[in-house]
Amino acid sequence: MSWEVGVMIPPPSSFTEVDFYMTWRVGLLIPSPNSVMEVDFYRSLPHDTTLHTARMYMPDTSVASEEQMLDQFTLPAARMVGTVMPHIVVFGSTSASLLRGKDCDKEICERVGELTGAEPISVVESVNQALRDTRATRVAVVTPYSDDMNWRIKTSIESQGIAVSAMHGMGLSPAKSATVTPESIYSFVQSRIGTRVPADALFIASTDYHAMSALSLLKIAYDVPIVTTNLATLQAVKRKLHGLREREMAPATARRPATT
Repeated sequence: MSWEVGVMIPPPSSFTEVDFYMTWRVGLLIPSPNSVMEVDFYRSLPHDTTLHTARMYMPDTSVASEEQMLDQFTLPAARMVGTVMPHIVVFGSTSASLLRGKDCDKEICERVGELTGAEPISVVESVNQALRDTRATRVAVVTPYSDDMNWRIKTSIESQGIAVSAMHGMGLSPAKSATVTPESIYSFVQSRIGTRVPADALFIASTDYHAMSALSLLKIAYDVPIVTTNLATLQAVKRKLHGLREREMAPATARRPATT
């Protein structure tokens, strides 16, 4: 045994596998102005998971800047986050789908997966899956946005075969969405939705909106499933982590490719 400053340090040979544990790494690609999604993630990811964020430069929230982000800064950000060798990478933007369609979003996610060697996750597909999981045929939607953005969100949801029975936006530019407090989101939902949701589920959109922090209040007020963009994406990440953990814990013989 060796001693330093009164602490006993066992020789390396005495360590066992129990002393080590797997740390899972999640990469997150977000538009550079986004100040909420990263916080929601590091507050909610499991204890054995670390978060590694790369920002996709977007000088403002105009459509031109969104296009520039997709064309010039998304793949370089993926390459950078890939250097930490993540197991999962989230494409934390809805711009590709809302501006260019779900095929573009899928293509970017596939490219991100190729560049990073990680399992890619799409925010848009995560939300679609969460809405499907509610088995809702009609959904009420609340956003921080104005009519133009709301129309794009409505079109995206209805392309999945789910009717949007109500759409309420705060009329804010995307640059202002992060400034809205959870209490203000709750008050706005109550003022527009009323005491009963006119649908099978309630969806609160935007990655840069404190909707997850408003959930505890909203769940008391409403008895329908509530989906938020960041919560849906986190659920997708946790499902993927569960699969990776099961694969890691499988016996070596089960993981070994079959031979002929």
